[in-house]
Amino acid sequence: MLRYCHQAFAACAVITTVGTIICSHGLFKGTGQSYPRRLMGAVDNSQSSGATSSIRWPKCKERRRVAFVKNHKVGGDTVKNILNRYGYTRKLNFLLPHPFVASMTYPYSLYPEFYLPVPPNQTFDMLVYHTVYNRTRFRQVLPKDTVYLTIIREPLSHLKSIWNYYGLQNRFLIRSNGEHAILTFLNNPEKYDKSCGHGRHVPYCLTQNSMSVDLGFPAQNNKRVTLGCDREEREVISQTFLRKIHDDFHLVMITEYFDESLVLLKRLMCWTLQDILYYKANVRHYATKRTRIPPDVRQIHNEWSYVDYALYHHFNQTFWRRVHAAGNDFLGEVRYFRRVNHQMRELCDSLSRPNPCPVSPTTVVVNDTRWSPGFTIDRDFCLLAKRDLDCYYSLQAERAAKALKLNHSNIHLYGGGGPRPAVISQLKRWTETESRKDAMYDVKVHKLSGKDVVGRHCLYCNLANCRPFDYLTHFYKDGHISNDSYRTVMRRINQKIAERCNMKNLTLP
Repeated sequence: MLRYCHQAFAACAVITTVGTIICSHGLFKGTGQSYPRRLMGAVDNSQSSGATSSIRWPKCKERRRVAFVKNHKVGGDTVKNILNRYGYTRKLNFLLPHPFVASMTYPYSLYPEFYLPVPPNQTFDMLVYHTVYNRTRFRQVLPKDTVYLTIIREPLSHLKSIWNYYGLQNRFLIRSNGEHAILTFLNNPEKYDKSCGHGRHVPYCLTQNSMSVDLGFPAQNNKRVTLGCDREEREVISQTFLRKIHDDFHLVMITEYFDESLVLLKRLMCWTLQDILYYKANVRHYATKRTRIPPDVRQIHNEWSYVDYALYHHFNQTFWRRVHAAGNDFLGEVRYFRRVNHQMRELCDSLSRPNPCPVSPTTVVVNDTRWSPGFTIDRDFCLLAKRDLDCYYSLQAERAAKALKLNHSNIHLYGGGGPRPAVISQLKRWTETESRKDAMYDVKVHKLSGKDVVGRHCLYCNLANCRPFDYLTHFYKDGHISNDSYRTVMRRINQKIAERCNMKNLTLP
């Protein structure tokens, strides 16, 4: 047992700031870390500030292998990017669809011809890309100690999001005007959505039990659980499916309680608070979200997508049972997490355009609390937190290709085909020009992505997905660029910021 008590930190000193530009090189942690985890004892909820306590902490083992079964339009991209950042910084092996079709493993394509192989004598650590869950296949591909996660959403809200994102009004040729088109559909869904099997770029089942089918519910069973079916048979089929998901998944997250879900994930995995900080990804605003659905029409949808409703009802209940079992300081941790996440976003946004000149603070220091060890949020972390899905995909593919010892002569065997003429032309421009602007720093970085950085090291060279600074940092962290070269570029970046913003005291790497 470990006594985890830092009385030097007062409750009001949970978050501190530092007004100095720094470029941290210690972001990428080593393997096999263990963090203290709090015993689920009684703690006053009023202690939501996160002040440390004298409660004894057991040690738990950080869990690193994750299979995230990603549903469509449920907040899954945000979860995926959290997992991307976590796995990328620890250099874990991702199961990657052949570059660059992220949906290559969807729907029923979790077979070797559709993804990059794992490096010799290693195993996959993370799966975060769309694929339909299949217990047998997943266990053939992933190690035994893999943690299985998914996230689901209230079914009617899910339909509205699917409806907007995939343009279902046009797909179903519904002429009703604007927001009322979805009501036209819901009054007779069988007329418009007649079957599943829509391919890899949209949900396999568009509107009928879409989440459940992605979780392995047989699409052919939809006809046995829909409007006018035998109710007893429907109940047997749906409950059998729910038991399977209940047994197979370590955590089913709920979109409507996203932050609570992340705190549960953190505790399950023995991660730190920093590991679950996030920006929302792929979030849209649309008129259909506000469309009022009358109770009788809601009931039609309930019957149409019965298994999805049963899925949501079951795991919404188990979710809150899990929250209550987590201890009476759980909601205090959620409140604290939200405050730190807000602080992170404010800092990272201030370091990006349209705020090119840094203003204090440029670093946030989060002290130890009873929920998590302390950490620092700086430019390096902001780069990772704001990096988009496609860029992570590109950098993961670059890393995997090098681990597989691929080169430009054989990389076509695993998708991508190497640099295309347009990419080669862009590489040449980057090599020949004297400067290039980087979006994160909004400064001119001389020859930042010239031949020594990109042309020599990239294999897929998918430059459209990543900024020059992403490539620079990636190749440096992976050991392909010398420390002296990286420090020289970083010093130049910081010096230009200082000159432009009239800053005299500047800490250089």
